[in-house]
Amino acid sequence: MLTYDESFTVTCQLLRRHVEAARVIQPSDHIQKDLGLDSLAVMELVSDVETKFNVSIPSEMFDRLETVGDVAQAVTQLQKS
Repeated sequence: MLTYDESFTVTCQLLRRHVEAARVIQPSDHIQKDLGLDSLAVMELVSDVETKFNVSIPSEMFDRLETVGDVAQAVTQLQKS
């Protein structure tokens, strides 16, 4: 089971596929507004996260994922259950 910080680090690595390499990613960055991911890229990110962390993000949780920190927190919670 990963800590929040470890989940955040791996989530940032997965985001590199969608965000320019020089961009510093912060936990408070909004996935769409700040990082510029469109709806398809968000779905790809969620798929990558689910595969990498071996979790399934329920739709009610998915609807609340807005920031990079939200994704890392969701992964941390899902790994505990």
